[in-house]
Amino acid sequence: MANVRIMDQPADFKNSGTEPQHVAVWEDGKRDDDRAGAFEWWYFDAVLDDGSKVVIPFNTKGNQNTQLDGAQPQVMITITDPDGKKYTDLTKYTADEFQYSKQRCDVRIGPHHVAGDLKTYQIHVEPVNGIGADLTLTSTSTPWRAGNGYFDFGNDNYFTWLCVVPRGEITGTLTYNGQTVAVTGRGYHDHQWGNIHHVMAWNNWLWARQNFDDYAIVVFDFVARDTYGYKHMPLTFIQDADGEIIYQNYDIKNTKYQVLSEYVQESTGKSYPKKSRYTFDDHGKKIEYELSVKEELSIEDLYSSAPAPAKKQFDQMNIKPTYAREFATGTLTFEQGGQLVKRSGDMIYEFVYVGKEYRPMMEH
Repeated sequence: MANVRIMDQPADFKNSGTEPQHVAVWEDGKRDDDRAGAFEWWYFDAVLDDGSKVVIPFNTKGNQNTQLDGAQPQVMITITDPDGKKYTDLTKYTADEFQYSKQRCDVRIGPHHVAGDLKTYQIHVEPVNGIGADLTLTSTSTPWRAGNGYFDFGNDNYFTWLCVVPRGEITGTLTYNGQTVAVTGRGYHDHQWGNIHHVMAWNNWLWARQNFDDYAIVVFDFVARDTYGYKHMPLTFIQDADGEIIYQNYDIKNTKYQVLSEYVQESTGKSYPKKSRYTFDDHGKKIEYELSVKEELSIEDLYSSAPAPAKKQFDQMNIKPTYAREFATGTLTFEQGGQLVKRSGDMIYEFVYVGKEYRPMMEH
């Protein structure tokens, strides 16, 4: 059976030119080439004080173009207004319209541009079809990665995650519905690249982040596919209001995941967690994080919508890819300085669900 591991050994840091527990500015620059199978994106989102939300990924390739050689750049923007109405635009460009830096985040795709230095980011999405953004993201946190940021799948296959801005302040404007609106709020930024498609690598993952006034928690919980023995790699960290890391973990030995109740998703027939709990117990430091779904915001049934050849390939792989965004209550409980800390509030998390069953993540 093939193995997958987080690259956190001394040789891994040496080979990648990175340092343990320290993220350098160049790490948010262009990290991969654009050969067939390789992909990369810089992802930004924000929850705004007026009740609106915005999601902006800058991609070297779309999911449908990963196997093509050369850059197939695109920018997507999705704005959800205070009443819940969505405005989305996806603009695609040629490789000649794609510029980047390897020294820092500085990406230009057509008329769209993002640049930053781990601390401050300028994000510009030109409203070519009436939907755009001019935003400044100022970090109030510390970049984080597990090991050197790489998951090694063997045979030179890899997947990555670099959490650049776990939490930051957003100011600027959004353009949609024929108007330009000034906004403020809290934002997030991460950066991923790799050469193994997620349907080949993962059985499922749960990605959750939640900001309280004095703490922020991020959970990126991966379960590898059956071909990798359903290996469970739960990445977690908590930062205080000053961006200091007060807890971090990616060792399954310190992690327990329990599903307390489930629901059956209507259109796919697949079971999803409805109420679940993480317990992290590391050398006497015990943390509980409970997620309770209130509403399913969206479901993407990639299996049912796939063309016949792709569906046949999914069947041969014994997978049924779907994706859900959940509106939930997140409750964080732990001790800090001899005092019990308990914080609770509304949040949104995603559940990427490639396999036909997610329960292998419960068996550890």
